[in-house]
Amino acid sequence: MKIRIQKEASLKLLTKHIIMKKVLKIGGIALAALVVLAAALGYGLARYGEWKFNDDIKKLEAEANRPYLEDTYGGKTPQETLQLFITAVEKEDFELASKYFILSRQEEWERGLKLVKEKNNLAVLLENLKKMEDGEYLNSDNFQMAAKNENGVYEAYVSFIKYPNGNWKIKEI
Repeated sequence: MKIRIQKEASLKLLTKHIIMKKVLKIGGIALAALVVLAAALGYGLARYGEWKFNDDIKKLEAEANRPYLEDTYGGKTPQETLQLFITAVEKEDFELASKYFILSRQEEWERGLKLVKEKNNLAVLLENLKKMEDGEYLNSDNFQMAAKNENGVYEAYVSFIKYPNGNWKIKEI
């Protein structure tokens, strides 16, 4: 009987040992799975944060470019824009004429054209603008024209910039 009790005790101890090994094995696997899951989650959150940041930047850029994309004034070429501007000035439609300038200069040029008219200098301005010769592209989005005086010296310039919508705007006269 003593041997039988010892066998039963040994069997119980062996069973506990086997169960404990299985529990530890399953626990180790579960712990490893949690570590892998935590690493994947951390990596995924970092990538999401980077994606979200880049997406926010794109949205801000789109919002900043919206006025330039929605501005429909200007020609498909610098020459066309200049002609549209000259026509508006000839009609003394200074509000329309100013719209052929880049957005940041429109109010300034509307006021400036009114002053030019008050000082009876519209004819001089128009004469110089009509003398503009085909200029040169400074790059694909910048163009410059110039007018010579009677001595052949360049005395007036018009700079153009191409907006994202493809229209050319006057940057500076």
